Amino acid sequence: MDTIRTCRSRFTRPVFVWAVTALATEIVVEWLLRRGLHQPTLGIVSLLPLIPAMLFMLALVRAIQKMDELQKRICLDSVFNAFMLTLSLTFIFAGLNRAGIYRAPGNDIGTLMMFLWACAYAFSAWRYR
Repeated sequence: MDTIRTCRSRFTRPVFVWAVTALATEIVVEWLLRRGLHQPTLGIVSLLPLIPAMLFMLALVRAIQKMDELQKRICLDSVFNAFMLTLSLTFIFAGLNRAGIYRAPGNDIGTLMMFLWACAYAFSAWRYR
């Protein structure tokens, strides 16, 4: 029962909620932009993901300031792993682009990094349990 309560509390923390909200907003905006919006609403809608992303960053800074040493280690390990994976994938995409094999869209790196951070956080938290 205690494990369920701990897991539930992790998924209701502001950092996790704002990260998922930012990811969902980004996906919805990308979908709307692909469907073709009228010119006046295009600029406003394309800036919408910035709001939950900034709130995510503020919540992350506040959460890190309140953590003990082990929690800080888990969080910083996950951020480091997500950064290194994103950097590696960026190099791979650049190489594939130079070779003419695959052209990855450059605006998806932030979404990819948020996804990798969430996966790395879940792995780090599991590793230190």
